Amino acid sequence: MATGLDQSVEGPARDVPTVPDEPDATPRRRWWDGRTALVAAGGGLLGALLFLVAYRGMPDDSYITLDYARNVVEHGHWGLTPFRDANSATSPLNVWLLIGGILVSGRPVVAVGLVLVATTALTAVWAAQLGRSVGVRPPLVAGLTVGLLVTSPIFASVVGMESFLVAATLVGVARYAADRRAVAAGILTGLAVLTRPDLVLPAVVLVAVLFLAQAPRPWLRALLAVGVGAAVTLPWHIWSWFVLGSFVPDSLIIKTGGAFPGGEVFGNGPLFMAERWPIPMLVVGVVAGVGVVSIVASAVRWARGADRLLDRVVVAAGLAAAAHYGAYAAMGVSSYIWYYCPSLALLTLCAAVGAADLRARVTGAVVTGLALVAGVGVGNQVALGVPWPHPSIFGNWASAADYLNAGRELGRALPPGQSVLAPGEIGTLAYGCGCDIVDQFSDRARLMAIVDARVAEAGPVGAALLRLNFLHAERGPLEAPDHILTYRVGPGPGWPTYVLGRGAGHLVLE
Repeated sequence: MATGLDQSVEGPARDVPTVPDEPDATPRRRWWDGRTALVAAGGGLLGALLFLVAYRGMPDDSYITLDYARNVVEHGHWGLTPFRDANSATSPLNVWLLIGGILVSGRPVVAVGLVLVATTALTAVWAAQLGRSVGVRPPLVAGLTVGLLVTSPIFASVVGMESFLVAATLVGVARYAADRRAVAAGILTGLAVLTRPDLVLPAVVLVAVLFLAQAPRPWLRALLAVGVGAAVTLPWHIWSWFVLGSFVPDSLIIKTGGAFPGGEVFGNGPLFMAERWPIPMLVVGVVAGVGVVSIVASAVRWARGADRLLDRVVVAAGLAAAAHYGAYAAMGVSSYIWYYCPSLALLTLCAAVGAADLRARVTGAVVTGLALVAGVGVGNQVALGVPWPHPSIFGNWASAADYLNAGRELGRALPPGQSVLAPGEIGTLAYGCGCDIVDQFSDRARLMAIVDARVAEAGPVGAALLRLNFLHAERGPLEAPDHILTYRVGPGPGWPTYVLGRGAGHLVLE
């Protein structure tokens, strides 16, 4: 039994330099066998089940990503519509994977399912391997991590977006950084940044803590990990800077415009969400709370001199979550649901590892409690229908079905060569109509008007960074649209919409 838990046993042998820098390859080869396939299959199955109940109710921003992937496949064009260049896809990695899924399946929505299944399968494998490294039961860590992610009301509300890739890449960084495998940790760090640029912060925190918080401190290997990550991600960002006109995606400019009505920002967003969606947010809060308890317990043991890799991993993940959450709270950005996924994914990993580390009876009780909480979340969501028209946490003005119906009819009603101004949400309408629908996400001229206003409001440093980011952006005249599509509350002429919490509405073409 001791051979299976060699990295969690305290003692001087574990501090020999060759152990943390180059983990024994034999256990790794033994693990890469039928058990890995079973863990991957279990993770993939959970992703498939989520997709089957969520695919009809994907949020508007998921369709923005699908629009980019479909336009690359059908037109060889990087843009939200076939008519204009844009760089508003937050996650180039998600777009590339969806392109592969479309080429395999021929259907963009099916591609979402293929990517989700592959992502949850990889998350399960990396979580299990992390569990093996820290000396707890790998299948339990994998099952808890992926099970809590797919049943999380927040993650379930953003199927089709990059949030599950966020979880997978951060778990992958933790898995390889825990073993101090510099090249692998660096590759996953680069992939995390290609998933979302802001993941550079939690990924580097994971690398720094897990490489450098325990002697011997392999500074060169830590720098190698960061360097490999930069080598993975910089080619795309440099190409994007020169060719697409911005070093980071335009959505990071568009979506960081400040508070929602009522003063709701990222820092206080969970309080507003708890008022709107009390049961889903209770589920999220319990899982996050277990993660926080695990972090505190590991931090106390570490401070008291316990020398365990498990505690270092949990504390590293907790610090990474706090760094991401704190940075977004300090910036005062809007409380978009998916902004919470990086910190929530890391807290979920902490909850899974912490629960697996308890004594057998206590672990069983905690796992049972988490399963019951997850069941409440699932029941709350499937009560809307299977597949659901929209998830239980949902902020769009219309369901995907209503937007797709309006988009298709808009495409038929709009004369060729004419443009239409989007009503404030664009992704699903653009997917349905295939027309020249414009707003800041699809039209760089409209985006640059926002950038100019942001530069005027920013301080010297912020303004300089904005100018540098858009140094190579092309500027064209802001053209008036031929038509305007407007969303109005309540029943009326045009295309009807309905979602719980908002009620009836309608879209009118003017």
